[in-house]
Amino acid sequence: MRRKNAVPLGLLCLGSLLLGAPSALADVAPGDVIDKSNWEKVQGLVPDNVVDWVKRGDYVMEIVELNYDPNDYLPPVVKKSMEANKGRYDVDERDMMVDVKTGKLPDFIEGIPFPEIDPNDPKAGTKVMYNKFYHTYALGNVNYPFSARWIGRNSGFEREVICDYKQYPLDGYPGAREQKNAENIERMVLILVLAPFDIRGTNILNWRYRDDRQDSTFGYVPAIRRVRRMSPANRSDAFVGSDGCIDDAWTFDGKVITMEWKLIGKRDGLVPFLEPEPQKFEIDKDKAWVTSKIMKDPVYGYQKEGWQGAPWLPTNLVWVKRPMYVIELKPKDAYYNYGPQEFWVDAENQILTVWKVIHDRAGEYWKTTWESWSGYEGADENTRAIVAPTLMMIDERTDHGTIIRLVTPEYQVSYYDSMDRNDFTMGGFQKFCK
Repeated sequence: MRRKNAVPLGLLCLGSLLLGAPSALADVAPGDVIDKSNWEKVQGLVPDNVVDWVKRGDYVMEIVELNYDPNDYLPPVVKKSMEANKGRYDVDERDMMVDVKTGKLPDFIEGIPFPEIDPNDPKAGTKVMYNKFYHTYALGNVNYPFSARWIGRNSGFEREVICDYKQYPLDGYPGAREQKNAENIERMVLILVLAPFDIRGTNILNWRYRDDRQDSTFGYVPAIRRVRRMSPANRSDAFVGSDGCIDDAWTFDGKVITMEWKLIGKRDGLVPFLEPEPQKFEIDKDKAWVTSKIMKDPVYGYQKEGWQGAPWLPTNLVWVKRPMYVIELKPKDAYYNYGPQEFWVDAENQILTVWKVIHDRAGEYWKTTWESWSGYEGADENTRAIVAPTLMMIDERTDHGTIIRLVTPEYQVSYYDSMDRNDFTMGGFQKFCK
């Protein structure tokens, strides 16, 4: 374990924001390469534990300026909602969204619900997280094949698990408005383990509700050949032996009302991108947006000859300075494995979530989850989106990392995909469980 302090996270964040603002400590400029010889330049721009990575030689950061504006790469319905949803929704004392006119749960939401965030609003952190989720819903049905690679500092590459992630939203996406939704479901998700053979068929089905009901989550374990209902606390258990849990997907994939959210402050921060130029979308025969096979592929430390840093960290990403919110979250469930966490998200669009610094229930630092980003575009300006190509979970107590390869030349992600809704029923789920 690299740290043993148990200072309350809110005090750490507040002190850092008041006393360690980037302008007071250091700054970076395009063209800078930050390593252990000049690590002080990133103080305040990344979480303290990430500064430690650079300081001890685990990581090198190349600073660039993007040749496009990420705010121009929002899906069409999100752009439309920037005006249409101003002042339309709020959050009540339970952290549930409500229509301002009726004080009740909205019948349906298009785009993101909170285009304007007031940092002084006590519910600002909660609203940012709703925007994060509804941005993904605005991209329709999503098929995300991915691989998870186990990497140890001394052992290097250990194991790879091949999976598929399918999301079927029933809110946020205009195409879902006319669908029957008697159960008032917000989204449905399938996670399917495809390889290796010993855990193939370990699958998860999740139904998230628009109201205050807890998620319904079901897991199939091939060893017992049974589908079992999972408790909400299981979402913080390690996923098939990796360094992360289900709620670590996309940095946070739990239900918003399961956490207490507090916006600590706003600051400049560094966001990782694939490269300064956007990547390409292709349009398939069913009009889905599909990431191209011709793209930059991240190279990790264990793959690069002569690399002296951490073997699980990417060596060829670039870093861009952006305004960011720092949010504190605390689980409401006493049985949740994580304690207080620190969440860094882009302040301009609340989509570029970068860091989740995880403490245990005693308040001691434990893990870091983070993801990179890239703009993607098709032949026309309307076919644009911001996509997360990589996700990493790093357990610093065990000196081990899990790399999630989300968008690569091998794995094409498709948005607005054609899917069979029946696959997300219990009967449909069981056909995958063999």
